[in-house]
Amino acid sequence: MSTQSLHSRQNLKKALFALPKGMPVTSSLLEQWGISRQLAHRYVQSGWLEPLGYGYFLRPGDTLTQTGAVAALETQGMALHIGGKAALSFMGVAHYLPLGKEKLFLYGTARKVLPAWFTRQFSCEVRISHLFKEEDELGKRLYVRRLEENEPCSPFIAEPERALLEMLDDVPQKQSLDEARKIMEPLYTLRPEALQTLLEACTRIKVKRLFFSVADELKLPVLKQLDLSRMDFGAPSVYILSRKGGSLILKHPRMASNG
Repeated sequence: MSTQSLHSRQNLKKALFALPKGMPVTSSLLEQWGISRQLAHRYVQSGWLEPLGYGYFLRPGDTLTQTGAVAALETQGMALHIGGKAALSFMGVAHYLPLGKEKLFLYGTARKVLPAWFTRQFSCEVRISHLFKEEDELGKRLYVRRLEENEPCSPFIAEPERALLEMLDDVPQKQSLDEARKIMEPLYTLRPEALQTLLEACTRIKVKRLFFSVADELKLPVLKQLDLSRMDFGAPSVYILSRKGGSLILKHPRMASNG
């Protein structure tokens, strides 16, 4: 075996043990470790790697996890973060939801085709939207961080305040208002500074009004710490949200607070 080949094999062995369990090995990572496609093919033949799909490999004996799979997508350049109801579940904020058992919701600003191995393994929906005025880059999105903050191979995930607004954006077409209300009911620790920033940057009038309507109904304490004068709620007229079983009238929060 050549010195270069031995060096590459040592690099691979070290890197494989360093990756979190459940995370596929990607061609991007292999390239960072100085391992060519030709060498990767040889490692597949020798049993060091198992082919998962184009550009993705599984370590022998490893089992895919949702978080590991999303992290692998991100290393391959897919700017998608875990958001909405799935993020609330993963972060253990909404006790109404079972941890990691809900459908996976991934958020981005450009359409991406998920690899077949991913969609076979996980129930997932991709949301493409510009819900906030912000930069597209994962690490620069408002209140999006790594699930494990000190782990560079941990996936990006929406923090609770952002995830909540992402979930409300789905009401009523893809998310029932009744379930959204149940999820919001125990959220007494929402951070006012985070919500202030997000609501100011939010591009959807419906989402902002819906948040204030439900939060007021539930008497969430965070409402008393928000400056409504810095938020755009659209025209003074009411916003009618049509849903199955009737309609919901969303008043302009500043008008409603003045009676």
